[in-house]
Order: sequence, then C-alpha cells, then structure tokens
Amino acid sequence: MSIVLSPGTVCVAKGRLIEIDGADSLTHVCARDMATGEMVRVAVTHIEAAPTRPVALDLGAIPELEWKRSVALAKELDSLAKTEHCTGHDLEQVARRYGIGKRQLQRIRAKYINNPRTTTLARISAGPPVGLNRLDPRVDALIRHAIAKHYMRREKPPKEYVVLRAQAMARRLGLATPSRKAVLIRLNREIGRATDLAREGGIAARRMWQARPGGLFASRPLDLVQIDHTPADVMILSDDRLTVRGRPWVTVAIDVATRCVVGMYIAMHAPSAVSVSLCIEHLALPKPDTSNEEGIWPMYGKPKTILVDNGKDFRSMALTRGCEEHQIELRWRPVRTPEYGGHIERLIGTLMKIAHLLPGTTFSNIKERGNYDSEGKARLTLSEFQSWMAQKVCRFYHQRKHRALGMPPIIAWERAFTDSAGNYVSPPLIAKPLEFRIDFLPFEIRRVRRTGIELNSSRYWHEDLSSMLRSDTPVRVKYDPRDPSEVWVRRDDGLLITVPLIGGRATGTSCVLHRLDAATQARLDAETDRGLELTDSIEEGAQVSTLRARGRARPKKTKEAGDQGHPEPLSTIHHAPYKKPPSAKIEEWT
Repeated sequence: MSIVLSPGTVCVAKGRLIEIDGADSLTHVCARDMATGEMVRVAVTHIEAAPTRPVALDLGAIPELEWKRSVALAKELDSLAKTEHCTGHDLEQVARRYGIGKRQLQRIRAKYINNPRTTTLARISAGPPVGLNRLDPRVDALIRHAIAKHYMRREKPPKEYVVLRAQAMARRLGLATPSRKAVLIRLNREIGRATDLAREGGIAARRMWQARPGGLFASRPLDLVQIDHTPADVMILSDDRLTVRGRPWVTVAIDVATRCVVGMYIAMHAPSAVSVSLCIEHLALPKPDTSNEEGIWPMYGKPKTILVDNGKDFRSMALTRGCEEHQIELRWRPVRTPEYGGHIERLIGTLMKIAHLLPGTTFSNIKERGNYDSEGKARLTLSEFQSWMAQKVCRFYHQRKHRALGMPPIIAWERAFTDSAGNYVSPPLIAKPLEFRIDFLPFEIRRVRRTGIELNSSRYWHEDLSSMLRSDTPVRVKYDPRDPSEVWVRRDDGLLITVPLIGGRATGTSCVLHRLDAATQARLDAETDRGLELTDSIEEGAQVSTLRARGRARPKKTKEAGDQGHPEPLSTIHHAPYKKPPSAKIEEWT
C-alpha cells in the first residue's frame, strides 16, 4: 500500500490527522491540521496512512446478541450457497428477516464468500478511526501532564479528580477547556502497567503484570501436597448451645495431581504447629469409617513433598523433624509470592463458599453480610461442623467435575491407583501408624518424678518409667491436644512408652473449670472486696497497738547527766493516748 501525497489526501503525522495541501519541498509538505484548521509544515518521514477501523476478529469482543445474529446469518448464506439457483426472491426474504436491503445483503454475501468466517458478518460500530487526535496539541499535552501529576500517585485519586484538575489548568492558561470525555479517553489509554506501578506499588504491579507461565505440576498422587489454614466463615456454638464460641480454624491439605482433599483438621484454637501435625496425620493415615459411612474418604498415603507458606507454625521443630524422620521433603513458598499457593487458595475459596450456606455464616465481608445476625443465627457445634464439612468434601467437592482436571477429583484418584487390568492398587500403608503420629505431635520437656510426669495440670505414670526416676536428664513428652488421656515417652533404649493419665485436671476429678454467671461472680467479688477492707483494718489496728505498747514499755531517762535512773514499775505506767514523738536529737553511741 502506498500514499499519494496529492492535495486532499488525508493522513496522519505525529498522531494528528492532516489533509495534504501541496508539496513544499522534496522532503516536506504543507498540510492543514484537521483538528485546529491551522496550516502546518510536515516532514514526509512523519507521514503515515490514516488508520481504519479494524474488523473485530476477537471473538470475545463481539457482543452476544450480535454474535448470535452473525451465526444465524452465516447459516442462511451457507444454505443459499448450496442452492443451485439462488433467485432474487430468496435474497429478498433473507434481507427482510435481518432488516437490511437486498443490495446490502449482496455486498455482505460477496464479502462472506471471499472470507467465509462468522466474524466477517459482525457489524462494526461507526465512528472516527481509533487513535486519531483532534484536540489542540497544547490541550492534549496539558491533559497528559494532569494525568501524570494527579493520577499516577499512591494516594489513588479518582478519575473525576483528574478531569477537574485538567479543566482548571486549561482555564488558568487561557486554553480551550477539555471535555470530561476527552480527558477520560486519554486517561483510559494510559491505564496499564505504568499506572498500576505508580498507584499500587511494585509488588502489586508485579502480581498483576508479571508473566507466570510456569506452575506447580505433579504427575502422580501424593507427589506434591499443599497445606494452609483459614478461619471458617461461620459462627460455632458451645456444646450446651448457649454460648457462641466464634469462628473455627480449618487446616486443609490438597493433592496437586488429583485436586483431592487428602487431609483436614478443624479446631477453635488459632493455627499452630499442632494443627499442621494433626492435618498431616489425617493425610497420611487411612481415615476411620463412621457408622454407615464406609470408605467415603479413601485418600491416604505418605506424601513425597509438602509445600507450605512461611508462617511460624510451619517451621516448628516437631514438624521439621517429623518430615525428616519419614523422608518427606518440606518446602516453603518463596516470600511474597502467593501465586505458588494457587491450588490451596482456590480450594479454600470453594470450601468457604460452601460454608456460606450454613446458618450463622459471616459471609466473605461486612458489606456482603449486611444486617445478618451471624451470632444469633448460629446453630452448629464444633463436632457438627466437622461432620458437615467432611460430608461436603467427600460427597460434594470430590464428586463434581473439576475444571482443570476435566473430571471429578475422586475419579482422578481412582484412575491413578488402577492398573492396566482394571484392578485397584492401594497406596502404600504406614507400617507403624502410632509412631508416625507421635513423630509429628508436639512435645514438652519434663522430668520424671516419683509423683509421675506433670503436664497441663495433669499427672501421668507407667511402671516402665521407674528406671528414669533418678536421672537428671529431662525427657520429651509427646502429647495429643485432642486426647489428654495419655502421653508418650521414648526411653534411652528406644522403647516407646504409652503413659496413661492418673490424676489432675484431665481426669475431671480436680481442677474442674466451671463457668460462673454474672450474678454469682459479682457476689464473690463483693465478698473479696469486703475481706480486703477488713484485713486492711486489722493490719492498721495491729500496727497502732504495737507502737503504743512499745512506747509505754520504753524506760525514761533522768535529767542529770550520767544518771541512768530507774524505770518506773509497770504497774504505775499511765495509759496515756499515743502521740507521735517530736523529732529528737540522735544519740551517738561509742
């Protein structure tokens, strides 16, 4: 394609639409700026062809109604092409159905024959060519200056503020005031990586614009497992259903290869190393069957790699040593790269959407919750929520088609453990499940005493600990926070001892905690305060009486020097009221 620089030719120079008036020299032409009407001298090296409106080849950019219309018209034209004798009457009927003229349909048909694609028939909105600038160059420069100064800031001013500033600057400089549309058009063209970098900061801009073609891949189940926590979006009641305990925490593990939920731990306490350890136990060991619920959660097995974030609870000694003991690679995500946890984050989002169906839900945010009384609507206890979530995972999430897999997670798991003959091959079992559990449990350092091992206001004892009584070396006591009935201690010879509970708070016979009502607590506090007043009074009275008695019993000195005198008999001492003695000279003893 070539441009003939003859008078009347419309083209573009430096983003401005111009009309050629004639040649000024071999390298320059005279032209009229179509936006301002001014005559300008333009170098031929800056002249380009005027842009035309491109055909909307992007399928997603075509509106739904227009796309349906184009598809139907394409079918009509295809049927006409197959007709041996297409008459003018046939064309008129098609044109009438689509509200166009016969000659227009003939042009469309010829265009479709040359390029038989549905997008060829899509109508393009009319308007000036994209990219043309009709504003005064000074006003255009002013708008771009206003955008750079008042929009690209970390304070994130709104677009309307930029419009006001651009219009105010134009009035102050005596230029034509740009319209709101003109400012917004140029502002929207500027929006991109540079504006996000200026308004959101480097980290946020990299998340939005940095290419991430890679990802986490696992070819086999249990090759890579991700673990993370989240507070559940629902309020939980106490067992007596009278008190709202708050939102429980859910620790969940997902297998990347099959997208199955392979482990879960739900508790009211905040995430900790205990939560992670118990989730790994639930992941690696076969899930126990409940009544009439045989094999609904068949996922188990020792993972090769566990990927976690950089939280303190994922860097505990118990977790690290447990993984090292059983040849499990524990990996941490790179700092400030949440995209490495995409699988687990999407799973958590799915589970929380399911939890929004429960009475007492807190929804995702305050705006979505509105005036919904989450605490007043709460109905489930912690054990009921645990059972409810297990059912939703096993009979809802695992059974539905996963978009990334193209099949439900349960099917992906079953196929991964099915051989070529169609026989199911079970994952390898943990040989010693009790020791595996204990290796991941938290521990406390304690001494073995004659009264037993004291832990959490409870006492534990077993006869096999007798040989450790006289040892000055403390031992590691492993415990399960869910079951205080026993703890575990490993002796120096490697023997693992299960130490049962013998007394203390965990037995329920002593140190039992009862919740007091407000009236009872107020009565106890009043008695405590009264007791403090009386004891203070007794102490003050005793102080005064003691000083009086000692003052009366002190011997009196004679007036003559050197005469020590004789103390007055006790029977003749007058009981005068106690007065604070005046300051006296200090007698120096030699």
